Amino acid sequence: MRPIFPYILRLLGILLALPLLALIVLAFRLPITSSGVLYLLAGSLLVLGLIAVPVSRKQSLFLIFAGVIGFVLVVVARLILLGQNQSSEIRMITLPEGNAPRWLGSIIDEQDALIFGEELFHFIGGDSTREHEGLIPAFQTAYSEMRTQGMFPSPILSTYLNLQQPDGFDAVIIQPQEQPTFGVIFLHGFMGNVTAQCWEIAQPVKELGGVTVCPSTEWTGQWSKPRGHEILKRTFEHLRKQGITRFYLGGFSNGGFSMGRLTSELSAESGLVGLFFIDGFTNGTGVRGLGLPVLMIEGAQDERVPPAMARQFAAEVGDLGTYVEIDSDHFLIMKKPDEIQNVIRLWLNEQIPD
Repeated sequence: MRPIFPYILRLLGILLALPLLALIVLAFRLPITSSGVLYLLAGSLLVLGLIAVPVSRKQSLFLIFAGVIGFVLVVVARLILLGQNQSSEIRMITLPEGNAPRWLGSIIDEQDALIFGEELFHFIGGDSTREHEGLIPAFQTAYSEMRTQGMFPSPILSTYLNLQQPDGFDAVIIQPQEQPTFGVIFLHGFMGNVTAQCWEIAQPVKELGGVTVCPSTEWTGQWSKPRGHEILKRTFEHLRKQGITRFYLGGFSNGGFSMGRLTSELSAESGLVGLFFIDGFTNGTGVRGLGLPVLMIEGAQDERVPPAMARQFAAEVGDLGTYVEIDSDHFLIMKKPDEIQNVIRLWLNEQIPD
């Protein structure tokens, strides 16, 4: 009777080969980083080794070993390069203690995760043809611009491993060269914290002397749930410890919806001087009750949060609000970054005291 274990390894190799082949096919038509290519090569060696186990033990063990060593070498190389070429503008820390970023944030390039993830998300019907159109080139442009500042970690892997907890969560920080005079906390939506999105929002904030902090919660972006709310409170506390006394709170999609659900809690946050919502609006009456200036940005072709919903929210907020529609869809932050940044810049200029 033949031993069954080698055939179990072959079955495992065949199962792993299916998603690997899909990624390889995508790599021929999507922008991919050098580390992404090396990961695919290492994965191919590992899978070939597993499939070959029943045929040739010696060759299969060599391939498996080479694949594992390949993965390890890419991880080590990324950790070393990130330490040597860390962006001076884009940082990630682990709050609430303010510790160094977790190593998991360094092993995968966010560009590969986001671009390949978006392609697969569209394939399974996660977004429409209109939403998908132009989104990957927009990501590629943003990452190309960000790389001029150096390498940077990402919270994506920790998020999908459910590691974003109040006692340890990733926060992307983009700080001006001088001591910041105010802070912006920006809450991500569904799909998790994206460094590129935080970077786009932070550009006008940085120009005006503010620091932007983008904390991470579970990938669904439920900031009004206990976990998300506690992470938000600890982000406020961190900024206060840094000497920041004036805050603006912004949110995209589920981040904006969560802000509307947290109005009673936000009323207790000292130093909160303004709110901005992007494609996520609820409870305009409650938001108005905070008595703060409110910026509302909506994509005119948004299929997920219809403009009618945004306009109703703006009507409820009344004269405290500034409402702007941009000719784009739900992913307007990445597709129309210059317009988004200009709107935020003008609004902040009106709010910042002379």
